[in-house]
Amino acid sequence: MCSARVEFLLPADPAATERCGQWLGEHLRPGDVVALVGELGAGKTTLVRGLARGLRVNDAEAICSPTYLLVVEHPGPVPLLHADAYLPDKLRGFLDDGGLEYLLDRRSVSVVEWGNLVQNYLPASTLWVEIGLAADGGRAVALRAGAATDFSWIAGGPKMSFRD
Repeated sequence: MCSARVEFLLPADPAATERCGQWLGEHLRPGDVVALVGELGAGKTTLVRGLARGLRVNDAEAICSPTYLLVVEHPGPVPLLHADAYLPDKLRGFLDDGGLEYLLDRRSVSVVEWGNLVQNYLPASTLWVEIGLAADGGRAVALRAGAATDFSWIAGGPKMSFRD
């Protein structure tokens, strides 16, 4: 299975990271799973806030890190399930106790911060988003899908600038 991978840079502006997330959210569909990977402070939660805007959730401004809550549901036309695996043993326990069925609800888009820490629970068709600090203070973003047919819209990368 051949995977698709696209890399691009964002300027050193949190609003650009949110706009990138919004672009992602506008392309996602119910049942999609997104795994975010990046160090503390890389911009994962900022990206999710934009993604929520793209999905048109009811209160995108309410998006914050769900580290101690494990999974937060944000209602909207397509609900967003926002999970955090920063405390992987805690999330794994939840998933093992039946939470996986909830997290992978086909009516929602599921986003898992620190997804690499629970990758064995995530479907092969997960969209992986790696975000990190770039040399200029901006963000380096890489999108990877398991197969070229999964999330085919990432193939050409964003067709827009995330700058103001």
